[in-house]
Amino acid sequence: MFSFFKKQENSQIQEILTDNNLYSPIQGDFLSLEKVNDPVFSEKAMGDGFAIQPTEDQLIVSPVAGEVTMVAGTKHAIGIHMANGLDILLHLGLDTVNMGGSPFNINIKVGDTVSAGQHLGIMNLEEISGAGYETTVMVIVTNMDVLETLTTNDGSYQAGEKVGTVTVKQ
Repeated sequence: MFSFFKKQENSQIQEILTDNNLYSPIQGDFLSLEKVNDPVFSEKAMGDGFAIQPTEDQLIVSPVAGEVTMVAGTKHAIGIHMANGLDILLHLGLDTVNMGGSPFNINIKVGDTVSAGQHLGIMNLEEISGAGYETTVMVIVTNMDVLETLTTNDGSYQAGEKVGTVTVKQ
């Protein structure tokens, strides 16, 4: 019986080590970073990646497999370190830092290991829109010196669906 759990744990570790895919963190439509209504993201000052314009779903899932390295006190941003060495920033909404965390219910903490597509929390889209902020969700590679290639595909996505892939420099 115990060997079954060990095998399951090893399988999860192997997935995290080999998954170089990027997944949609929320249900919505693909948006290139250049079209994000914030120059920090559209000019790629934070790094390269993609955005999703949420439609109806408020469920937030991990866009990658890795270790949680940061959860902002205002819960609007989450950092995840991938086994391949890439650091990913999941940024929830534009200027939502000003909301003090009220529209977010995040259920992970620094040090947690997450699988791609794993539930991270809830984002209240109505509260964000009602406060005059945009709900755009960004997935950003922040350590560009490690990134070799990033490919993404346009389209509409469910939370957890594959959007693209990354490779790292050797």
